[in-house]
Amino acid sequence: MAQESKNDSNVKQSDKPLGNRLIPFLSYSKLNKTAAREFAGKLKSQGWIDPWFDEEDILPGQVWEEVVANGVRNSHAVIILLSKNAVTSEGFFQKEIRLALDTVAEKPDGTIFILPIRLNDCEVPEMLKKYQYVDYFGGVEQKERVYSSLIASLKLRAANLGIKV
Repeated sequence: MAQESKNDSNVKQSDKPLGNRLIPFLSYSKLNKTAAREFAGKLKSQGWIDPWFDEEDILPGQVWEEVVANGVRNSHAVIILLSKNAVTSEGFFQKEIRLALDTVAEKPDGTIFILPIRLNDCEVPEMLKKYQYVDYFGGVEQKERVYSSLIASLKLRAANLGIKV
């Protein structure tokens, strides 16, 4: 019988092989859970995107901090949902941002990996200011424009990884 690797319990399960789907990690403060669910659903509906979302990707009994850290490290991109409450709160969300920054440091220059999205008019944390962010607030037209630009970034990342969209 083959021995399982340490990360087998943290591998995403999906209908398509992982090599055929882009896996962006959704990083958010628990205060923004509703927005994170919305993004997870919209991204999943694309068919070629399988977002890493804690509610769906952490199984009961798993050591959640370890699973989240592996999720960030093994993702193809990290979507960081920012809000006034999130950027001023203390907690694991801040650690997720640092994990994403540590992970992008291992990528070639110019890799699209960190995608900050402001959910309201909040200050972008200093550590994320070098990355272009988008404002997912305002009217429906603004949100659609921002979502389209997010998908364009994810398509570019997928193309660089050889993932067909």
